[in-house]
Amino acid sequence: MAVIIELSLPSENFPLGTMLTAGTELHIEFERIVPVGGDVVPIFWAWDGDLDAFEQRVREDPNVQQFVEIDQVENRRLYLLNWDIPPGAFLEGLTVAEGIIRNAHGYGDDDWEFELLFPSQDQLTRFHNLSRDNGIEYTLGKMQALSDAGASQLANIVTDKQREALVLAFQRGYFETPRQVTLSELAGELDISQQSLSDRIRHGIEAVVEYVLFGASK
Repeated sequence: MAVIIELSLPSENFPLGTMLTAGTELHIEFERIVPVGGDVVPIFWAWDGDLDAFEQRVREDPNVQQFVEIDQVENRRLYLLNWDIPPGAFLEGLTVAEGIIRNAHGYGDDDWEFELLFPSQDQLTRFHNLSRDNGIEYTLGKMQALSDAGASQLANIVTDKQREALVLAFQRGYFETPRQVTLSELAGELDISQQSLSDRIRHGIEAVVEYVLFGASK
């Protein structure tokens, strides 16, 4: 079963993070990172500090193969970075153990905070052993099975009313083919208008699909 862990990593044990935040007061927040082969291709937000100087410094780093600004929202810029993994680095162990960074955040020289996903407990153990062999120390936080994490996170994605509508629609066979109940009948059970029920179901489905496909919530 897949496992999600939270961990805190000193900046000196995360060369990519050190390269991005060295000598700055920048905030960096990664979107999901999937190591591919010997490369890491993260997409991340940066804000605060001199972003123009930051871009120039990153492009001059010898491990950077590609660095592209994707978008800007107010004072935040979204970047794509193709970066070589140095031997024995934190991300090398993550790659070997087939781990995925779901989220990571760092600020200046502070510790980095990660949420990592591993395909199994065995792969997590492999990551831990590789990190220990490479002298990489970290502080382990919360750990849970992916199914448990999904349930707790999903509770924050849809509203109580949307969840009530989706559960009732599912239980009564509204999503089956052919449908076992009409929208009007469901609305009657909830004592709301048919339009209100339609909106709740539609918005709830949109929120769930957005979360599943893009890892985001409204």
